[in-house]
Amino acid sequence: MRHKTPTLSVIVPTHDRPIELMRCLRSIKEHIKIDFELIVVSDTTNEQIVQVASNFIGENDQFHMRKNNPGPAFSRNVGIDLARGQFVLIIDDDDEIPGVGYDDFLNTALNNTKSVTFGDVIIAREDRLKGVLTSEKPELLELTKTPFEQIWIKNYIFTQACIFPAIALAGKRQDVHMKSLEDWDFLLSVYQAAEFKPAHAIGAIIYKDYVNQGNRRGTTTAANNFEAVLDYLYVYRRWRAPSEQLKMMRANMLKQNGLDIQAEFL
Repeated sequence: MRHKTPTLSVIVPTHDRPIELMRCLRSIKEHIKIDFELIVVSDTTNEQIVQVASNFIGENDQFHMRKNNPGPAFSRNVGIDLARGQFVLIIDDDDEIPGVGYDDFLNTALNNTKSVTFGDVIIAREDRLKGVLTSEKPELLELTKTPFEQIWIKNYIFTQACIFPAIALAGKRQDVHMKSLEDWDFLLSVYQAAEFKPAHAIGAIIYKDYVNQGNRRGTTTAANNFEAVLDYLYVYRRWRAPSEQLKMMRANMLKQNGLDIQAEFL
């Protein structure tokens, strides 16, 4: 029997990464101090994933296992469909909720009932095959100091560091046909319904494995080759720049990547 509607729904899409999933779920349970429901969506039937999830799923939480259409966009959409909270957080299975300052970030978000709150992130580099962090110092990205207009040129906001009011997600889902950049397309879609407000606090710890190529999306060929360029063009065509200056900035960005397209089409 479920209790009252939770304040926050935390959605975790996962794919065959039980060790990283355990780290993520532990951080959620330890560092989110308000009432929330946890929604874990797996796109495989991996028994280790089932075991890890069972250690953290409570009576008010949900574990959903999909068998078709692998990919995070499908899983995130399932999580949004299942979410009952007044606010929604979507965090990938290989990332983490920070232990310091997250209460302040979350409290700021809960006071922005009609706006999306986004924060800064820490980038931590690791070697997942060895299970250790690399020697590089974790990097703080103060994204909240970036002019918001940059979102029209290239995505700089991490979805994992966003708290969405549930009402802002009505009818909004990630495009499952994109090979990359679906987070950016999703954010621009949400922006049509809600304002984005920065909160100068750490919203997430993002782990990247640059040692073992292909271990994380964004280092695979599909995310970096011509298909990524096609997705840029798709986003630009779908979400037209609201000013001539931004159109020119888009054209310059594409030109730097070998595509000469007139600004008027962007």
